[in-house]
Amino acid sequence: MDHDRDAAPLPLGDLVADGPFPPHHPGCFGCGPANPASPGIAFERRGDTVVGTFTMDERHQGAPGVAHGGIVAAALDDACGAILVPLRQPAVTVKLDVDFHAPARLFRDYVVTAVLAAREGRKLFIDTTLTGGDTVIATGRAIFVTVASEHFFSLGAEPGDLASLGV
Repeated sequence: MDHDRDAAPLPLGDLVADGPFPPHHPGCFGCGPANPASPGIAFERRGDTVVGTFTMDERHQGAPGVAHGGIVAAALDDACGAILVPLRQPAVTVKLDVDFHAPARLFRDYVVTAVLAAREGRKLFIDTTLTGGDTVIATGRAIFVTVASEHFFSLGAEPGDLASLGV
């Protein structure tokens, strides 16, 4: 399905109110406070958009003074995953296309946003953008597929580990 990026985002429902919400789980690479490599993305819901703020440091370095492309892609993926929190829908990434527009300098404040652009059966089409000030650093288009909570349990999760998703 090829969806229109300029269309209004789909609604995220009313299961989670506007404002901050907890990380996916404490060990999450993108937002988990217990993961020493995490940039600690702090997410909140603003209407039908999920917004995360964070700063990257030397743990996230690629070239000197610049964030590695992998952490930039991880931030986009984590924002897409944060869309699942207001939806209260377990899902997994099946595809993430990233376009890099500008280098992400270390020790700067960044904002990552995500919107649900379309749904088709179990597929969620999510658009995401990383900005630093007025500069677009990277954009992404993801496809997530909804899964039963048993998917995560079969991989070692315990009930309550993904409470942010209702699992």
